[in-house]
Amino acid sequence: MSTPLTLHIGYHKTATSWMQRKLFVADHGYAQIADHADVFSHIVQPHGLAFDPAPMRDLIAARRDAMPMGAPIISSEILSGNPLFGGRESEAYAARLAQIAPDARIVISIRNQQRILPSVYMQYLLRGGTMTPAQFFAGTNEFGYFGFTPQHFAYDKLVALYQSLFGTQNVYVMTQESLQRDMDGAAQALADFTQNDAFTGLTDAARQVDGASYPEYASPVLRRINHVQRSTLNPAPIVSFGRTPQGLYRLAGYALKRAPLAGLLSGRRPVSDHVRTAFKGAFADS
Repeated sequence: MSTPLTLHIGYHKTATSWMQRKLFVADHGYAQIADHADVFSHIVQPHGLAFDPAPMRDLIAARRDAMPMGAPIISSEILSGNPLFGGRESEAYAARLAQIAPDARIVISIRNQQRILPSVYMQYLLRGGTMTPAQFFAGTNEFGYFGFTPQHFAYDKLVALYQSLFGTQNVYVMTQESLQRDMDGAAQALADFTQNDAFTGLTDAARQVDGASYPEYASPVLRRINHVQRSTLNPAPIVSFGRTPQGLYRLAGYALKRAPLAGLLSGRRPVSDHVRTAFKGAFADS
């Protein structure tokens, strides 16, 4: 019997980049058979009235036939929905995946909401956002338009949806905290779920953590810079001195991560402070 396909859908900001670059690799017995571009082109981008599961189904079959030995996996956090705009498409993506690969196993990576939300806001800035934390997390009440909503991070609802589509026994929830607490044990548990019998332990390369993002205390400076740089979220500023996340954004972020500013400002957590107050008790049931 062939090893089942595993679909890792995110969430965003749950060590997904580390998994894709350092965990789901040949040295660990995995074979990534599709990337973000494939997922976007065949699953995420098609309009609901035009979606056809056949192209992605065919791509998976072809890649599996041609792939080297390894447990097949597709890892792309965009499948959990865009958190900057409320992730409202997550239900549609789940339904599309069920049409494409109904026998797949599902991995959902999550993280304590009080910790993930500040990271989401910093990602918003990286894409060129200009709102304060209070403005961003408030979402929008404009008819027909969407912004952030905490409902996207009610993990239990998305987990239950995938369990209903793929079967409870075929859905595995992995916390980022488990990786931090016991990286080896978490990696082995995941290998067991994916039926990756070739996994014999993490390589030394996998233990190297990717570069940290810019610190929270830099956020007031970075969001102001975004007013005068082109970006995904601000493509046509009145004046432009580069493109975020490059240019002035990168220079400021670099300077703020280092002495002497880092020493002076390192204790400040303006985004976490807002999240702690605004969402106290909001996720008790999830």
